[in-house]
Amino acid sequence: MPQSLIDAPAEWQDTIVVPAPGDSVAIVNDSTKPYSLFHALSALAKRTRWLRGLLETQLGHHHDDRYALLNHHHDDRYYTKAETDSRKNVWVATVSGMRPGGAEVSVQVAAPVSGPYLIEGHMVWGQNGQGYWTREIWVDGVRVYLSEERYVAAPGTDSAASSWFDSVVYNLAAGTHSVVYKVILRVTSAGSYSTSSGMVKVTRL
Repeated sequence: MPQSLIDAPAEWQDTIVVPAPGDSVAIVNDSTKPYSLFHALSALAKRTRWLRGLLETQLGHHHDDRYALLNHHHDDRYYTKAETDSRKNVWVATVSGMRPGGAEVSVQVAAPVSGPYLIEGHMVWGQNGQGYWTREIWVDGVRVYLSEERYVAAPGTDSAASSWFDSVVYNLAAGTHSVVYKVILRVTSAGSYSTSSGMVKVTRL
């Protein structure tokens, strides 16, 4: 757009006369007076037409590829959660509800490139009794992580509850892999033992 009256088109270079004290102001339909209402409306109409033409010619213009053209649109396909996670280089699977004893949760990972990946497992647990808890992470049928065996005692009417969290960095080759997080319980006394919400998450580093 014009940066000054020097660059402006002729329609924009009208002489605007300010009436002196006592002179008539805004005389309707008097084209001889540059400060009349007729002249003002005429000039406004011409400038509006010029501005509209400028905008219409600039609709397809953008600077330095930072702004998309009006007729540009992004990929309008819809993706499943697994596809979305894959595009973010993050894969997650969860389990919910309550089940007796230990549990496991698995996820399929489509690694785009070979390299280090962070594998995380999380599981909520509770018990009344005495037992040993162990957690493992498996990749394609091979155990890649083994926690220490944890002894928990909640005898009689006592109870205990918390959550396990484990992680390991492991090098995956490009391709598809099966990743499993396992929570294993070894009971040493009668009681009730359960696991509930859990997840396994794989993130490309």
